[in-house]
Amino acid sequence: MSESAVAGLLSVAQAMEILDRTPVAPRVVRMALAEVAGLRLAQDLVADRDYPPFKKSLMDGYAVRILDVGAGTAVELSVVGEIPAGASVERTLGLGEAMAIMTGAPLPPGADGVVPVEDVVKLEEGSKVRIAGPVPASRFIAARGSDCRQGTTVLRTGAQLGPAQIAVAASIGAASVKVFAAPRVAVLGTGDELVEVGVDPGESQIRNSNTPMLVALLRRLGCQVRELGTVRDDLELIRSALRRGLEADALFVSGGMSMGTHDHVPRLLSELGVDLRITRLRIKPGKPFVFGVFESSGFGVRGSGKSLEFGVQSLGREVASVPNQDPSLLSPEPRTLNPPLNPCYVFGLPGNPVSAFVCVVRLASRLLARLSGGAVDERWLTGRLEVGLPANGPREFYQPAIRDAPPGGKSAQAGFARITPLQWKGSADLFTLAQANALIVRAENEPPMPRTTVVRVLEI
Repeated sequence: MSESAVAGLLSVAQAMEILDRTPVAPRVVRMALAEVAGLRLAQDLVADRDYPPFKKSLMDGYAVRILDVGAGTAVELSVVGEIPAGASVERTLGLGEAMAIMTGAPLPPGADGVVPVEDVVKLEEGSKVRIAGPVPASRFIAARGSDCRQGTTVLRTGAQLGPAQIAVAASIGAASVKVFAAPRVAVLGTGDELVEVGVDPGESQIRNSNTPMLVALLRRLGCQVRELGTVRDDLELIRSALRRGLEADALFVSGGMSMGTHDHVPRLLSELGVDLRITRLRIKPGKPFVFGVFESSGFGVRGSGKSLEFGVQSLGREVASVPNQDPSLLSPEPRTLNPPLNPCYVFGLPGNPVSAFVCVVRLASRLLARLSGGAVDERWLTGRLEVGLPANGPREFYQPAIRDAPPGGKSAQAGFARITPLQWKGSADLFTLAQANALIVRAENEPPMPRTTVVRVLEI
């Protein structure tokens, strides 16, 4: 494509700026801790007490007084009790005494050391123990509050709740938490040439691969996804499907974005009140990318009673709208049950599957991350080219590639990872994309890159 043919198109950088500057209003819901894996906190979580809340034994053994065992000579102590984990003891440990203690149990008053059971010789059927060597003060003991003090913020707003974070929340008694809800996303396919996966296509037809790909990709990005099916290139059918899709937080439409006779989607979106902010880009693949915002005041589509069903995840929970994710807007109690309607963010994707994939990974994911309560988070890696690349054309080019890093401590370094570009067969070549684990991003009009050049790749 010539320079003149792309002169009026937005660059990828300009498109990203538009997406990043578009205000988003994540929904906030209160959910049981068992249901929040993968979501992001919409509140700070604060320790309700000291952790550990008492002076704790780190070993199975015997609680002792350093005065009795610190001299370094062998000593015999009377065993006056046992403290299992979860128990407490009020008896003060006296001169010449020891208590059997389990890992995680609180030390008795007067004890300031623990001797592991393997370092103790039991005497007189366990009523006495012999300790041969000195015991340093506080050995095998966790002091009260040594992990975390009461009032400490242990997880902050925006933290993604993985296994460790959920364990922390459970530890401080957060049986339910306020989180940013997963964006509710609708996916619509268009095209006369498409048939569903289980149908034998005719000679001029193909199976619909875009919708399954987009559903899987959007779920990987943390969205709740509703499929709207595939509609033919018919104005009224597409219009009706778009109206349903505009009920979601975000709508993804594949196909019908170019300038052909049957490419109706951009015009129909405009007619329905969608503010189209991006229509075509200097990107390869993905030139016919469309982005727009539909405000609830448009043609009354949102809240019209034709609400999409996204399962039961948010049923019966308090919901709040938090414009622009400002943590200061979070009240300590659940917000209103009837928040104002948020915009629907509309993404029009090219019909070719590799183009659609690239546009979601590079562009749409940026807004979805913020709509999920997070921030843009792309994973860039480096490596050395295994083969040279020719000069790039006037569009930013995303070439599928394999990044191969040998095992070992240096595998993440550029000098050890190998980048193998895969042969570019066009934006419909799903089979090559399926082999790739990265995209080489070529700048507009970038000069040739010889073999062994260190390059950055976008992990996919």
